[in-house]
Amino acid sequence: MLWALTGCTTAIPGEPVPAAGFHDPPEQWSSSEAAVPVPRATDGFDPCQLLTQQELAVAGGGTGVSHPDNPLPGVCSFPLAGELGNTAAVGFHEAYESAPQRQPRGVRTEVEGHSVWLYCEVVETYQTCTATTAIRRDRSLLTMLSVRNASAADVSDMLFHLTKAALHKLPPG
Repeated sequence: MLWALTGCTTAIPGEPVPAAGFHDPPEQWSSSEAAVPVPRATDGFDPCQLLTQQELAVAGGGTGVSHPDNPLPGVCSFPLAGELGNTAAVGFHEAYESAPQRQPRGVRTEVEGHSVWLYCEVVETYQTCTATTAIRRDRSLLTMLSVRNASAADVSDMLFHLTKAALHKLPPG
């Protein structure tokens, strides 16, 4: 019994590692200073073409037709396998700087040098995470993932892969 009690008090060496491939920024920025190392073009891109069935496999795979302008204009949602209601979405949204005001409990992180505002919340029984990625001063890449009965760490890990896949499809511009 003593072992069980002392096991909870043992210090674990090392530093925590950010989940999902999202990384802490190398320096502290204010939330209004978005890092955009490579501005990305968005003109002429159909958000429904930003994620393939193969890329959606990391989140269980797509199960049906994509839904343009859902849940927001300029965003495309994809029903996922698994639980009814599991959904991924990707598209273009307003400037990165608006995300911290809309989602004050989110955290600033980065993907390949681009500032990302990561926000996770349980909505009913669905862990829902959004990543607002700075791609231009006036636009962001918005990726969302909602998975029933999942942890924030698991959903943000899957979301990282979707965010990176969509970011790679956007040419410099």
